[in-house]
Formats: sequence, structure tokens, C-alpha cells
Amino acid sequence: MRFPRWLGPGAVAFLLIWLILLGAGRSAFFRDPGTFWHTTTGELILKDGFVRADPYTFTFAGSWWVPYQWLGEVAMAIAHRAGGFDTQLLVAVTLIASVFAWLAVRLMRTGLHPIFVCGVIALSLAAAGSHFHVRPHLCTLAAMAAVAVAVAETDVARPRLKRLFWLIPMCALWTNIHGGVLGGIGTLCIAFVGWVIVWKLGRPSPLKTWRDVRLLAIVAGGCALSTLVGPYGADMVKTWRVIMDAPELREIIAEHRPLDMTAPYAWPVLALAVLYLFVLYGVKRSAVRVSWLLPLVWLLLAFSRCRHVSLFAVVTLVTITAMWKHTRWALWLAAYRPDMYQPGSAESRPWWAHVWLPALAVLLSLTLQVARVPVPLIGSGWATHDPEQWPVDVLDVLKEHEPKPGEPNHLFNGGYIDGGFVIYHAPGYEVFVDDRCEVFGGPWLVDFVHKSIEPGNAIDEWQTKYGRFDFALTRTGTPFDAVFAASSKEWQSVKVTPTATFYKRRT
Repeated sequence: MRFPRWLGPGAVAFLLIWLILLGAGRSAFFRDPGTFWHTTTGELILKDGFVRADPYTFTFAGSWWVPYQWLGEVAMAIAHRAGGFDTQLLVAVTLIASVFAWLAVRLMRTGLHPIFVCGVIALSLAAAGSHFHVRPHLCTLAAMAAVAVAVAETDVARPRLKRLFWLIPMCALWTNIHGGVLGGIGTLCIAFVGWVIVWKLGRPSPLKTWRDVRLLAIVAGGCALSTLVGPYGADMVKTWRVIMDAPELREIIAEHRPLDMTAPYAWPVLALAVLYLFVLYGVKRSAVRVSWLLPLVWLLLAFSRCRHVSLFAVVTLVTITAMWKHTRWALWLAAYRPDMYQPGSAESRPWWAHVWLPALAVLLSLTLQVARVPVPLIGSGWATHDPEQWPVDVLDVLKEHEPKPGEPNHLFNGGYIDGGFVIYHAPGYEVFVDDRCEVFGGPWLVDFVHKSIEPGNAIDEWQTKYGRFDFALTRTGTPFDAVFAASSKEWQSVKVTPTATFYKRRT
């Protein structure tokens, strides 16, 4: 199918991905508790300036904490001001669609038939999709794609070596949006060291002289130092260390767990890994480039923590594009199935042909949301929270009993994921726990999860240590819920729903 010159395939790819994700992500993109407290934190920064102590809990109130994703949180707060959760969904979907449409155009320029391109893009989206949430980490997905493209293009075109300096300001910006910048810097360092090694071994490398090595050292050093650029300086690095030094998180937080190969979310990841290995196998050993091995690194990281699968997906997609024309499979298709693969057949179009229609669609959607016009998919009121995932059915009583300043406000929440929900919807409460692992630490959270299974005397012990609970929000039917239900003389059950129960201490 041929498109007119004024309509690029990137525009079509964007719209297809965009519409599909708007439909599929209506509530699925809001299944992470971080969406709630990230938004509230962004508002807090806009209102009061940079935060340096925990403002949300009564268990760790005033303890050291810096919102290391502060710039992403401010952006989330601004989007929320504009059009609520609908605009947050719009921004998230637009970012993802832009990344994958860009990568689709790059793959299509190899000369592959659109059917193949669609299949690979769909597989990559499915592999990465389990971590599509309205959170700043989506910016890491985009930044990692940019890093992978920069490395892949540099690996086969030495004149581009000097252009790597733009990575330094990008890492400075990335640092203040999400800690995934460490993965980007690590990827660059692995590629740079690999280039030096293969250069000294006489294998294909973009390096030709020691001057090139010094240039890479400057880029790597600049990217590393960029992690100190921001209002929190070295505290950002301190926070990352706290999170990375907490192996206990693998036991309790889904995104920190190893990849479960028996779970459906892992199947497209494994399929993408097989496709990558198949394409890599088609390259002569003497022609393999360092950057073409980077997906192996991210695959190992994905096996160790499933939060890395989305980064594996984009790095692999970039790599398949880069090495495809060097494979025996490409030579065979070009010779025997030119209808499926014709190198050099991709039509050149101006950049605006890929951009104008997506920009128009996004602007229309944003206008409808800001004006609060209810239109399915693109308008206001589309984004929603799954009542089976979140305690939305008790929101009325949660807000009705929300304490005013100076009133007792300690709320025990029986699940750490509900902390963020309360922080956003009813900030008058101070919660017992949320999912900010850098505040509580791995051992504390693991102990909390274990006691949620067998509470014993945990409630009394915690009240002795942290102060009396004034309210409680529990998931209905859980062991914590049973403890409060059995203490009817002390606790009043205000509202019971299939998802959650709200309790108030009797006066």
C-alpha cells in the first residue's frame, strides 16, 4: 500500500498504536499506585518547593526522602491540572505511540514488507506492555530508545562519533525525570568498552585512534557527572543506592520480581528474544557489531527483574533494525521473495509527513479534555479506575471522614498499594504505608507483607510504636480486615464493599 507524499507511514503507525492504547489503557494504565502519589508530589513541589522529608506517612513522617523523579512528577501534576487523569493518559499514550511509530519507520526503511513490520512492532508492544503505566518511567522507555539508536548508528558510521555529545544534556534531563538514567549510562559504557576491545582486536569498531577513545571517555564521564545536575544533587544517587541495595523488594513488589516464564506477560518477551536470536544467528560472526549484542544484556536484566522487559523490547527493536540487512535471511528474501523485502525501496518523505496528523489528533484530544467535553477514547471522562483494583467504592466515606488540619488523622491501610490512593484522594489522612521503598526500606516492607498474612499482635505492636490508629482501610476478607472486624467494641465498620472496608475508631 502506497501513501501520498504528504502522509508518512509514521503517522499511520502512530494513530493505530495511539488509538489501541487509549482503548486498552483506559483503566489498565492506572493500575500502579505510583500514579497517585507521583501526581500529589508534583503538586506539592509546584506549591511549596522541593521536598526533602516524607510528607505522607505517620510511620516515617519527617524522615529523609527526596522525590528523585521530581521533574516527571511536576509534568504529571501539570497534565492533571489541564485535564485530570484523561490528560495523563493522553500524555502517556502519546509518548509510547511516538516511540514505537518512530521505531516502526526505521524498520520499514530497511525495505521489509509492512506486514513484517507490523508483526515485529506488535510483538515488541506486547513484550513491553505489562509495564505501561502513567508514571515517569515511560520517559526512560523513550530515552533508552534514543540511546540504543545513537549507539547502533555510531557503530556503523564513524562520522557520527562526535554527535554523541548530545547524550550528556539528555542524561542531565533524564536524571531529574527517572532513575532509569543509570540503565542508559550503563548501556553506553558497555558499548564504549566493547568498542575499545574490538578495536584493539582488529574487529569492526567505530574507533580508529586513541583520540576517539578519549572522546568516548569524555562523553561517558559527562553522562556520569550529569546525574549530579539538579536540585537534589548527590541525594539522587543516594536514593538510587537505597533502592538498588534492597534485594528484598523482589519478594513483594511485582516489578522487582524475576521474570516468571510461566506467566502470560512473559510469553511475548520470550518470543521477542527468540526473534532477536534468530536474526542475530543470520549475521556472520566476523560482521557482528558490539551494539548488536546489547539486547543480551537487557534480556539478562529482564530475567532478574521484570521491570526491565520494556527496555529490552525497545533495545531489541532498534538492534533488529540495525542488523537486518547484514543477515543471510535478508539476502535470501531479496533474491527469492522481493515482494516481502526490497532493500532501498522505502520512499523518502519529509519529516512533517509523519508528524502533522498525530499532532492534530493529540491537539484535538487535549482540547476536548481541557474543555471537559465527554467523547469516548479521546475526550474527557474516558480514563477510569478499576473498582476491583482500587477501593473507589469507599471514596465517599473516605472523603466524608477526612480529618481537617489539627484533627487525629492516622489511617492504617492494610495494603501498601492503597497508600498512594489515599495520598491522592484524601490527603487529610496520614497513611501507615505506601510503595515508596526508599522510605521504608526492603526489610520493613517485607515484614509488613508477612504480617498481612499472619497479623498476630502486629496491630497492637504498631500502635505502641507509631501511635494510635484513628481510621483503617482494609481489603475486605483479608487477615487485617478480620482483626478490625473482630474488634467491634473499638472499631466501627463505616462501609463494607466487596473490595475494601473503611473503619473508624469509636470515641
